[in-house]
Amino acid sequence: MTENKIEPKADAQGDKLDAIMSLLGKTMTRLDEMEKNLPAPPLVTAADKKAKKDDDSKHRKDDDEEDDRKDDDEEDDRKDDDMKMKKHRKDDDSEKPAPMEKSDAEGSNPVVHGKAGEIKPDDDEEESKMDDDEEAAKNDEDEAVMADCQAKADSVYSAFGKSASRPLSGESLTAYRKRMVRGLQAHSDEMKNVNINAIKDEAMLAVVEKRVYADAIAASRGTGAIAKGQLIELHKKDRAGRTITEFRGDMEAWLGDFKLPAYRVMKFNTENFKR
Repeated sequence: MTENKIEPKADAQGDKLDAIMSLLGKTMTRLDEMEKNLPAPPLVTAADKKAKKDDDSKHRKDDDEEDDRKDDDEEDDRKDDDMKMKKHRKDDDSEKPAPMEKSDAEGSNPVVHGKAGEIKPDDDEEESKMDDDEEAAKNDEDEAVMADCQAKADSVYSAFGKSASRPLSGESLTAYRKRMVRGLQAHSDEMKNVNINAIKDEAMLAVVEKRVYADAIAASRGTGAIAKGQLIELHKKDRAGRTITEFRGDMEAWLGDFKLPAYRVMKFNTENFKR
C-alpha cells in the first residue's frame, strides 16, 4: 500500500524537473542567437592611437599657454595698481605742509635725545626696571640664606628624631633663627635661661645659636647634660643597614606614668597574734 502512494509522487517530481531543464535549454539557445546578431567592435589601429595621443598633447599645450597668458595679465594688473598707489601716496605727501625745522636746543642733541630715528626710553622707566631687578636679586639672596639656616637647624633636629620646620609666611630671617634656637634651648645648661627674643644684635644671636646647637648635638650623643624629665630618641644604622632606635635621658619621662603611688606604713595590725 505504501509503494502505491510513493510511485505517483516521484513521477510528478520527475516531470517538473524535465520541464525546468527544457526551459533553461531554450533560454540558452536564444541568448546565443542574440550574441551572433550583435555588431562587431570597431578595429583600432596603431595610427589611430597615435593621432589621438597627438590631439591630447596639443590640447594640453594650448591650455597651458592660455593659463600663462592669464597669469601674465594678472601680474601686469597688479603692477599697474602698485604704480597708481605709489603715485597717489606721493601726491598726498607733496600736499602736506613741510615740518618746521627744530633748533639744536629742541631736539638735535644726540646725547640727550638719542640718534636719529631712535626712541630713547624715559628715565623713570629705567629706574623702575633697575629697582625691580635689584628687588628680585635681593629676594633670591634672602631665600638662599633662609634655606641654609633651615638645613643647619635640621641637621641638629634630626639627631632627636625631628625635623626643622619651614619658615612661616612673612617671617624674617632673624625671627626664624630665634625660633629654631628656642626649640633646642632646653638641651643647653648654659643658654637655657637666656631670653632669645630680647637679643637684638646679630653677632650675639650667632654666638648663642652656635652654643645651643653644639650642646644639643652633645646631648643627643649622650655626652652632654639632658634636662630632667626629658627623653631623647636616637636613630642609628647597623652594618646591615637596619635602623636601631635608642633612648637617652630621664627614665621618669616615661616610667613615671606606670608607677603606683608611694605607700607609707602607719600602723601594724597585731590583733591576730594575741592569745
